[in-house]
Amino acid sequence: MFIFGLSPFNRTFSKVRSTKKQPAPLLTPRAVHPMGSGGNGHTETPGEWYIGQPPSNPKPGAPILLFVQGLNSTAQMWWEDNDMYETALQHGYQTAFLQLYDASGTSADMWDNGRLLADKIKDIHRYFGNRPLAIIAHSKGGVDAQTALVYYGAWPYVTNVITLSTPHHGSQLADLAYSAWAGWLAKLLGKQGDGTYSMQTAYMESFRQATDRRQEAYYNRFDTMGGHDWGRWFSSTWFGGLYLSQYGESDGVVTVSSSRLPYGHEIAIGAWDHFKIRTGITFPYFEPIIAETANMPLTVKKYREKASGESSEVSHWIHGGPLSPGDNPISVTVEDHVKRLRLDVLTTDQLSAIYWISPDGRQINAEAASEKTTIGIFKGAIHHGLELNHPEPGTWTLHVNADQKDAYLLVSHFLSDAHLTFWKNMSVVAHEKEKAKQFTCQFSANESSIDLQSLKVTYRIVKEKSATVTEALNAIVKSRSKHDIILDDPDAIYNITADIEGLTQAGYPFKRTIVETH
Repeated sequence: MFIFGLSPFNRTFSKVRSTKKQPAPLLTPRAVHPMGSGGNGHTETPGEWYIGQPPSNPKPGAPILLFVQGLNSTAQMWWEDNDMYETALQHGYQTAFLQLYDASGTSADMWDNGRLLADKIKDIHRYFGNRPLAIIAHSKGGVDAQTALVYYGAWPYVTNVITLSTPHHGSQLADLAYSAWAGWLAKLLGKQGDGTYSMQTAYMESFRQATDRRQEAYYNRFDTMGGHDWGRWFSSTWFGGLYLSQYGESDGVVTVSSSRLPYGHEIAIGAWDHFKIRTGITFPYFEPIIAETANMPLTVKKYREKASGESSEVSHWIHGGPLSPGDNPISVTVEDHVKRLRLDVLTTDQLSAIYWISPDGRQINAEAASEKTTIGIFKGAIHHGLELNHPEPGTWTLHVNADQKDAYLLVSHFLSDAHLTFWKNMSVVAHEKEKAKQFTCQFSANESSIDLQSLKVTYRIVKEKSATVTEALNAIVKSRSKHDIILDDPDAIYNITADIEGLTQAGYPFKRTIVETH
């Protein structure tokens, strides 16, 4: 056992780019002051809300549709380069839109956004003559909405909530942002903010346990939708999907399993990425629910504890750190019998050059595809996508040229015959007369490909919002043997990065990485 001690109305919308010729919503003269942390480049004012144009064919008895944006986004996402507002208007719905704290250039958790949203729900409700509201929320906006209803008393004003790819159980990409290897990049991007922190899977597990036991969680109907498309080849959502593939289907930001609420009603899982699911293409799926909600009985499901113990195959190697101006060589270990190696190199600025040096010394054009991320956890990062088919085994060197000081996060995915499986469990135990978390893990591998006796693992532990690794531990991996790691503070969030290395049966180096939060 290994022990750790971690303890107003006439505002001009000159930049609005609607997909059609509909006027943009009008802005109400109400605002609050920004708060939170984690810059995302926005300059809107939290608390301002917008009134959509009155429909020419109003639907009788319909609620007001309140659209809520997601992490690091703004209310404009619903009508700029998006036909969702247009679609709702054409179907006879009066709409409203709200700026949460994320629209100010900060990143806020569900508690700050939820409190703000609850206050504005009451304002919007009164403005429209006490007509009920139906919420359509994208991504983290669904968690913010539930917080407003359950914890801040907004539930009487809302009929139902439609969540579009909401990470009800968190996102492993948020875990990645707080991992030991992503610290450099996330700090430069300003993405280790309150909103990202609260989307870690461990944080959301605690949120689910507390929220799902409250009776207010069942006062409003929740309907969920999720996506299983990663977007365009080598796009940022494509690489997000590649990373998340080890956790099941996803839309490139949120897994299908996380988009499901234990007591929610799943409307559909479709071929949408995290961008597309928030557009008018999904409106026909949830519109019948909104129109009929008043006549639908509320079905309450009993809360169930999450089953302990999970296993998954490990197919990624992760690395990161600072970049200096000029050439920066990064060593990438490739074992034998790798069918395909795909890499995503994230930086804050565009690289001036990127190329490979093969194990036998040849220089190879990396043929990198680059795209800036405009949504999600790593918004603002430049993704550089690379691929090697049937790479020769050995140490490859990836040379990246930066024009100025920067940082990188490298996420590599191996399609290989070398299969490594990771089993984990987290429990609360008694330790030195106090409660503590016990993280238990076990590795197994196909012995025909991997030399089990050569494997070792380094655990890097980051506690709460620490910018650096709090503790590190080296351990030997033995088949079917378990590692028990004691984490002293049972109420803290720990990010655990496990780097595994060893040899294949042919003697080639083998490396993989696991990122977990607990």
